[in-house]
Amino acid sequence: MWARGGSTYVLLIGVAMGIVLAGLFVPFVRSETSTAVTTAGTTRVTPPSAPVAASSGGTTTTVASSTAGEGTAPTNGGVAQSGGASASGSQTQSIGSGQSAATNQPVNGVTATQIKIGIGLINVGGAAQFGYNFNIGNEQARYQALINTINNTGGVDGRKIIPYYESFDVTDPTASSQAACIDWTQTDHVFAVLVESQFPIAAEVCILQAETPLITTQGTEQSYYGNNLLFTTLASDNRTLQDQADFLASSGMLTGKTIGIVSGDGSDELAVDNTLMPALKKLGFSVKDIEIVPDSTAAVQEEPIAISNLQAAGVNLVIMADNVVLSGPFAQSASQAGYNPEYAISDFNNQINPATQGYFPASFNGTIGLSQTQLIDNASGVALSPADQACVNIVDPADPTVLPTSNAAFPVAMGECAIFDLLMDGIKGAGQGLTLSSWLAGMNTIGSSPLPNTQGGSINGAKHDFDDYEQEVIWKSSCTCWQLLSGAPTPERQLS
Repeated sequence: MWARGGSTYVLLIGVAMGIVLAGLFVPFVRSETSTAVTTAGTTRVTPPSAPVAASSGGTTTTVASSTAGEGTAPTNGGVAQSGGASASGSQTQSIGSGQSAATNQPVNGVTATQIKIGIGLINVGGAAQFGYNFNIGNEQARYQALINTINNTGGVDGRKIIPYYESFDVTDPTASSQAACIDWTQTDHVFAVLVESQFPIAAEVCILQAETPLITTQGTEQSYYGNNLLFTTLASDNRTLQDQADFLASSGMLTGKTIGIVSGDGSDELAVDNTLMPALKKLGFSVKDIEIVPDSTAAVQEEPIAISNLQAAGVNLVIMADNVVLSGPFAQSASQAGYNPEYAISDFNNQINPATQGYFPASFNGTIGLSQTQLIDNASGVALSPADQACVNIVDPADPTVLPTSNAAFPVAMGECAIFDLLMDGIKGAGQGLTLSSWLAGMNTIGSSPLPNTQGGSINGAKHDFDDYEQEVIWKSSCTCWQLLSGAPTPERQLS
């Protein structure tokens, strides 16, 4: 935990900045003798000693262990060449400007009959350490239902979608996410990876450096979109924080306040440094204290220190820019310590989420949030959008925990549909000659096509973070829930 008070700031010079300055790199190297096992219909190469990690939905996936090689320079542009699409039926790719891979290389995961994709399954069991006890349902069953809708009608241009599932622990993801990256990019040689949210940035970089597209709901710091292979349904952390600063200033919520910030580490802190702090300064507001809380189980020990520091600094308004799993416990711990500041919160890291709304204390009552999804609309009785309903029609029969919309599985399922739809839109747009560059061309012409679980947005060649609108919501202690601030379902704010 890093504490930064007054006018003295410690600039993060760590893994995240190193990644940005040095360029994307593959930091992990497999070094163990492997044997083959079969999981979910696919063959995976796994060290004999690899642990079996349980997914949130009751399924299991065997994940490979790996050793870290921080700073190891990749060869051949980071493109994995062995074990992917065979010479027979393989495609070739030509990477446009902004990509580093060489041209005319085999396209990983694509043959005349198959498209391999990696899919991350979130294991939320560790969240119990923070007081959470929710069931996000059977992710693998839902993804498989989405895939079956494509495969059962002949696939895409005759190609069937072949999934490779990996599980990672949302509260301590380092080892499991590193193993997932290695399996997907070096063993399975998938074409693209889908992870609904909470995937650590180091693992994202590992995937992107292997010239493998990654699609997730969770926005991140703008630097990480740099090689054009990352797509998110939520706005980038920078757009989200810039808009939050503008909203707080224009609404008068910052006037006369002693401001503090609680930030996650890594890319979270980078976004706070690069966007939130300069935005507040430009608007005429200073920050008294910044507390950096790690996005891991270490936060259990670090949160009390952060709370003590904020209270000692006289902070009476806390801007939350941390992990969705940490926000509720932080406010709880603060209230238990007799510290009850006002809070400001946004959809930075999916924080406006019905799955975690019940874990805020009564002192959180009246907190205004900015939601980029339709989750609070749905919870407030607004009918599902056509895109949301189409998702429910597919995934609810496969996993009955999706409905009602108040279930913790619902928002996760909506996010899964959104990222799957994005991937399919790109593949369909690429046509029969599917290559990485043709897929990117297809993605860049999506425009403002509707996606499940979003307030509305667009994808184009210069913008890979979808959401452009957000809804003002308020947390009520009477229901321990988020509600629409105005009661109107129409998005009220447009992000820059």
